[in-house]
Amino acid sequence: MKKELLLVVVLTGVTLGYLSAQAAEPLRVGLLSNRPGIIKSDGDKFLTAMNVTIKEINRTGGLLGRPMQLVVEDHQMRPEIALQKLREMIMSDKCEAIFQGEGRRAVALAIHEAIPRYKKIFIPMDPWGMDLTGKYFNPYSFRTNTNIAIMLKAIALFIGEKKKGFRKVYMINMDSSAGQDAAAYYQKFIREIAPDTQIVGNDFHPSYPPIIKDFSLYIYKIKASGADYLVTGISGTDNLQLVQQARIFGLKIPMFGTTTADLSALSALKGDEAVGNFGVCSYVLGFDTPEAKRFEESFRQKLGGKWPEEQVWHTYKSVMMYAEAVKNAGSLDTDKVINAFEGMKWNGPTGIVTMRAKDHQAFSPMIVYQVVKKTKYYDFPYVKPIQIIPPEQLNYNPEEFGWKPYMEEK
Repeated sequence: MKKELLLVVVLTGVTLGYLSAQAAEPLRVGLLSNRPGIIKSDGDKFLTAMNVTIKEINRTGGLLGRPMQLVVEDHQMRPEIALQKLREMIMSDKCEAIFQGEGRRAVALAIHEAIPRYKKIFIPMDPWGMDLTGKYFNPYSFRTNTNIAIMLKAIALFIGEKKKGFRKVYMINMDSSAGQDAAAYYQKFIREIAPDTQIVGNDFHPSYPPIIKDFSLYIYKIKASGADYLVTGISGTDNLQLVQQARIFGLKIPMFGTTTADLSALSALKGDEAVGNFGVCSYVLGFDTPEAKRFEESFRQKLGGKWPEEQVWHTYKSVMMYAEAVKNAGSLDTDKVINAFEGMKWNGPTGIVTMRAKDHQAFSPMIVYQVVKKTKYYDFPYVKPIQIIPPEQLNYNPEEFGWKPYMEEK
């Protein structure tokens, strides 16, 4: 009888807390992401995951006793539009924090550089560029996702451990600041970790149309170089075409990439072209821990039978870490939230994620995966986790990537 009474009291308390939160003034957060256009599907993934995660928080009483409410705007992949929407979301909609979903580096940088004047929190969930936590660092932005340097260091660590069969590397990237960074960072880390590695090629392909690119010249150069493996940061359609053409022209060496797990690309391939290739990210299906299995099954139910992709993971992690920072601060005061966010250790489904206080860069376990012919998730080749790299091995000195203390404008 006492146990039954205790259960009633607990359930009543939870219900009252839920009802109280729903009756309170909403705590608004904003999502600036791409809505229409050619990459609308990626924007949709961030939006759906934001809604699901916020509902989960609201079911347990909201945040500081208030229900979270999402305000959504489209930045149209244009920095000037992003700045206009940012002002509206903060000044008119009274958003306490701004999250960025799908979007180019230029859009993220525009929001990042504007956010100090509003003194609100900015969380870019998608961009990997180093500038946000490097030379343009400011205390109002927190990157809960990984960055390109961490991803390439993870690949270098994996290669350094395996060594046999991976001694000659060829790099190919887009001719852009992101592509130049990818090549430079991999060279830096592989020389530190496996100094006997030979860099036998380093090419950059055009970053603009034609939409259908001819990679045959690069592929012949790679074959002639004697490379054991290829490292690339190429994404989207270009990545898909590189994989397809490599197999057509008989390039059989494995590719190591930062976007190999892209579901839309893997599902678009007609056969086994991607099988044997490797990649690295902070989450893929099949992460073998009880917590990760619960996460993927839980989100599969919430997403109507669809397995969660990496964008869902980035969103869930970002919203939950922000919520924990606010709870620990016990306030929406921005300075208090910043103090609570800095140095935070969030225990998530894939392990501990640490927010480095110095540059506001998150460090989490990184997963090296390989594309295999069969998994339980899809009826086409998909990725399988093969090694977990602990976050402490991925540390680096931020000053080496342009970081400097923030100076408030007067």
